[in-house]
Amino acid sequence: MLTRDRTVVVGGLALGFVAAGGSLAWADPDYFDGNARCDALGCEAQAESGAHPSNARPDAGGGATSAPGTGAVQAAPTCEETGLGTQECETLVGQEDLGDTAVITAASAIDAARDALRPPTPQITTSPSTGQPVLVHVPVWLWVEEDTWRPESARADVPGGSVEVTATPTTARWSMGDGTTVSCDGPGTPFVAGRHDPAAASPDCGHTFTRPSTPEPEGVYDLEVAVVWEVEWSSAESGGALEPLVTTAAAEVDVVESHGLVDRVP
Repeated sequence: MLTRDRTVVVGGLALGFVAAGGSLAWADPDYFDGNARCDALGCEAQAESGAHPSNARPDAGGGATSAPGTGAVQAAPTCEETGLGTQECETLVGQEDLGDTAVITAASAIDAARDALRPPTPQITTSPSTGQPVLVHVPVWLWVEEDTWRPESARADVPGGSVEVTATPTTARWSMGDGTTVSCDGPGTPFVAGRHDPAAASPDCGHTFTRPSTPEPEGVYDLEVAVVWEVEWSSAESGGALEPLVTTAAAEVDVVESHGLVDRVP
């Protein structure tokens, strides 16, 4: 869990309260949960934001929508007599009242949670295995191991709420080293000996090499997989999509030709 422990104030929103002498009264919960103390010299307002004024999603790279938070400022209220010894007052807590108080935007909280994500490096598995020579024209099954293909989440906590970001793997893009790219929706199907035919192609993620890797500089093909993760954020009030993440892994494949033996007949 990622905790952001900075002070946050939502600026420019009206804070309403009822003042009776020096007693406490709560603010409008649609904008702030807070309280105020009033005397003959004015009022001191303290508030904690409970919701965004709108569900507009901030841009992933930064935005102006303020995140939930707390703050305390001196504010001059406008008051109206509502009863004997009771006044109904309203004041505006704006950024100019905050001075140098740090402000955390919703976008920065989202970015903090996204930065805390640690998607696993994909684990490449093939059949035939990359640890042995692979024959040309023999179907190769490709898949990413299940324990590296799972959703990952991280959360940023701020006073008054939290933002959760979840990354879900969706696509595996295989660069086969021979100039071919294979795009698979999902991790691919693991080959199971005795259940699957080794001469058959994978039902959803595979490749067949048509020429050996001997001419390559190292005599092998450089195999690489890039897993694309869809990233979404959510809070109590809203949510949306962010830029995807990509994790990669690499291996080498030695692709060879099969040479049959021919007996000469005299």
